[in-house]
Amino acid sequence: MALRSQLSRRRLLAGGVVGSASLLFATAVRIRSVDVIAHRGFAAERPENTLEAVRYAASRADDIEVDVRRCGSGELVCVHDETLERLTDGAVTDRVGRLDWGTLQTVSIGSSDARVPRLAEVLEAVPPDVRLNIELKERGLAPDLLGLLEEFDGSVLVSSFDPTALWQVQSLTDGVALAYIFGDDPDRGLETAADLECAAVHPSAGLCHETNIVDRAHERGFAVNAWTVDSGLEAARLALSGVDGVFSDASLPAL
Repeated sequence: MALRSQLSRRRLLAGGVVGSASLLFATAVRIRSVDVIAHRGFAAERPENTLEAVRYAASRADDIEVDVRRCGSGELVCVHDETLERLTDGAVTDRVGRLDWGTLQTVSIGSSDARVPRLAEVLEAVPPDVRLNIELKERGLAPDLLGLLEEFDGSVLVSSFDPTALWQVQSLTDGVALAYIFGDDPDRGLETAADLECAAVHPSAGLCHETNIVDRAHERGFAVNAWTVDSGLEAARLALSGVDGVFSDASLPAL
């Protein structure tokens, strides 16, 4: 698995999307570009975490993020919530962990024909020049995850809000880049990331605006990817704060 730099081909240039005089001036002093990370495959534009979303995002983003958990028959599948209630508008309320793969394939996502995919299918759909960010939604996935990644030639970043889920990956290999996600307490977030030997931290956008987390993270050698924005202006503000990447539910202009 080749780890690549966050400097890549499809950039969101801060100077191209800033809309106020003060930010324009700041941009003239400090032009930065950031990676656009397709949150759940640009969930606002395609059914989230599906193969359709992954293929759509592949030509519009630097990185694609998907959520991973285990279904009832043991496969690793790409779905965010513990249940399918939100994705099916209440039609299916079962927990993903109690539904086998065959049953999942009978469930449509929203009003689309899209289905919950296995992680193995997503790995096949991601082109080699787009990095895949796999967010672990539960513990106990590391052995099966690493088994799947053995056959994957692309670049991967494994992230989670759960330090234990990341530690389980770290305990089995030092060949996969990790990222710790947090929305508050920057001190604890940075210490946890350091303990896990993470390559990146994923703080909330609010934390990036309200604290000096970006500079502190960079001082400690972490890349910083902020979540979640849906406008070029907000992405530009974050670019000016120094982040390396932004998670977005919608595709952003690459200028």
